[in-house]
Amino acid sequence: MTTYRYHRRDLNADLLRASLGVAACVTPMFFIAPGATATYVLAVPAIFFGLFGLRTWLHTRTQVTLDDAAIAMTGWASARIAWQDLNSLKLSYFSTQRDREEGWMQLTLRAGRTKIALHSTLEGFEDICRHAFRVTQTRDVEMSDTTARNFAVIGLGAHDTTHHEETPAALSGWGNPADWRR
Repeated sequence: MTTYRYHRRDLNADLLRASLGVAACVTPMFFIAPGATATYVLAVPAIFFGLFGLRTWLHTRTQVTLDDAAIAMTGWASARIAWQDLNSLKLSYFSTQRDREEGWMQLTLRAGRTKIALHSTLEGFEDICRHAFRVTQTRDVEMSDTTARNFAVIGLGAHDTTHHEETPAALSGWGNPADWRR
């Protein structure tokens, strides 16, 4: 049994970003008349920054446990999926730039109504992806073309790209998985 956590360095950086975002939106509100349109305009991003900060803080409490029988997540949201019950797997890539060279990945596992979503900032994300990929191969769990391509990018499986347009990211890969944490 192996236990993984989100990298504290990445979480601290996100908490700082959220705090700065909330401060940048809330500070001007003290100098604006109550009820002014600008108050409402600033309140919306302040709420989003606050929710992002809350989600990040909750990730500081999250632990993911992996073994041959199941994967479990404990902390702010607890869930457990036995590998034999796994019926859906999705590996998504979210780009932060137009050229798709920078971004992060998210692995979503489902068994019935139970769902576990893990971000690539989780230590051991590649190990979890490898284990989940092996399970899908032995249990014949269907995956989309996009998920298969994303697994191929990190070196798992092979995907036929002859029918798909090659993007700069597809031609060069999306870099080293260790770089996804940035």
